[in-house]
Amino acid sequence: MSAEIGTGHSLRPDLQVEDPVRMEPLVTAAEALAVFQRKLPGALAEVRPTHHPFWWAALDVRIRGLFRRDASGPGQRLDVLVNAVSGRGMIADFTPRGATAGSSEWLSLIGEQSGPLPTRREAERTARSLARAKVVKTVKLGMGIEVTPADGLRGVLKPNWIVTGGNAKHSATILVDGLDGSHYIVRVDKAGRS
Repeated sequence: MSAEIGTGHSLRPDLQVEDPVRMEPLVTAAEALAVFQRKLPGALAEVRPTHHPFWWAALDVRIRGLFRRDASGPGQRLDVLVNAVSGRGMIADFTPRGATAGSSEWLSLIGEQSGPLPTRREAERTARSLARAKVVKTVKLGMGIEVTPADGLRGVLKPNWIVTGGNAKHSATILVDGLDGSHYIVRVDKAGRS
């Protein structure tokens, strides 16, 4: 069964989530504006909040010795985020927290995308691979690695800021990460061009 999204398209069941976590930004709108104004001094700009969909895998990683079949010890908890649009993953140095959002918000953000989206299975595989790669650096020869889900795959809506504006020379749009303030230049035009 597929969910209907606002554009009249349907979303495959393996792309749907229940009760995604909507994170609040740690970077303020004023800080996002300051990032923009460092790039375009003297710019006037508008700042608007947005969220981006990610898959969140909470994984337990344990190591077993050469002569033991079962992993021992408490292991390590890793939180891995996989971009629900590009499929790229990253190990998070935080556990996503926030209010529960409705699945309709997730559906609308996913539904805006064109092209193939990574499936739930692909997101799980990416998360496991990243966790294994991180731990394998600390494993001695002959030791095994066991990666198991601590919880089911969930959706996360990660906060960002879209800042649009310009000065006498340029107009631009910059995406500012709502968690760490890093930025990505989406568009830059010389003044008078569109």
